[in-house]
Amino acid sequence: MDMADRSSGRDATIEWFGATTFRLKVKGLTIFLDTWLERPSNIPTYLKVEDVEECDYIFISHAHFDHLPGADRLAKRTGAIIVANGEAITVMRAAGVPETQLQPVSGGERIPLFHKASRDAAIAKRQSDEAAGIPPPPGPRLPPVPHHSEAIIDVHVWPAFHCMLPPGDHANLPEVIDTGTVYTGDGGDPYACTIDITRNMTYGFGGLMKMPAEHLAHLPGDFQSFLPYMNDREKNQYSFYDGGQLMFNFLMEKEGGAGPTLLWHGHLGCYEGVMKLMEPKPDVTIMAIAGRGNLNGRPFDGSAAQFAVKQLQWLGEPRKVVWCLHDESPIKPKRIDTRAATELVHKETRSRVAELEHVRVYKIFE
Repeated sequence: MDMADRSSGRDATIEWFGATTFRLKVKGLTIFLDTWLERPSNIPTYLKVEDVEECDYIFISHAHFDHLPGADRLAKRTGAIIVANGEAITVMRAAGVPETQLQPVSGGERIPLFHKASRDAAIAKRQSDEAAGIPPPPGPRLPPVPHHSEAIIDVHVWPAFHCMLPPGDHANLPEVIDTGTVYTGDGGDPYACTIDITRNMTYGFGGLMKMPAEHLAHLPGDFQSFLPYMNDREKNQYSFYDGGQLMFNFLMEKEGGAGPTLLWHGHLGCYEGVMKLMEPKPDVTIMAIAGRGNLNGRPFDGSAAQFAVKQLQWLGEPRKVVWCLHDESPIKPKRIDTRAATELVHKETRSRVAELEHVRVYKIFE
């Protein structure tokens, strides 16, 4: 057993690269949470895929353009296993990621994570047995994996929701959205805030991407950087359909251990029952704070700040909260003003908000 195996889960570090993309390092494992590293030219890129030397696992919240791109190149470069919903896995498969590096999930799964040396040893044993003529065990021919006793940490997968759009004309979204703004009702359309996200991406962004070049020159300046990025589908793999939002609870000790727990939740939407009944409760929560709350598949009447407080209360008021998806965006809304959310969390819960700077390494449980 090496020093990485003996290290504590409490020593886990995290780095933020914008939006919902983080790099988590724990007990010798390097894990990416979303992979939107290389971004449109009008917002910062803090880390390029080609500069990443190590990655064991990639967890994807959903398949949209600001979450999934880069996962295929990162997986091919490092041999990392991608854990994602079926839509994202389909996109990754089409991009040429080997099947043995793809793990589709939909919520409810418990996943053991292993050091790469253990995964390589399991593959080598399979190859050795085949060379020696040892017959495989009866049953389906599954990819070789280490014995569960070799797991380093566990991850619990839970279903969630994408945030909803505020009611009204979405073409006139403000530059900055305030988390204290209260939204109610449906703006007179009972079907609003349901399939808006997918339709707007498919026909809005998709339609713009098909426009003749002479028409694009008349679009706002931000789109001059955004659309070339969206059109480069060979480099930037994504889907207009999110495929089903997922959140991941990282248990920094193996199942049954008493280590700390980190919940990564990449959008402002959830099932109330899942949040209330989730075990173990997280010590730290990374939570998206953009958009209108999506509660049980319906638009939340209230502010993003109020919705965040409810989620934290259902989770048992984790001691630390880290906002995400509130920084630079290539198109409107350009950013999210989190002050109202932070103030209400501090007023109504025992949780405390930790503001992260991009790229800086933090001990997440300190």
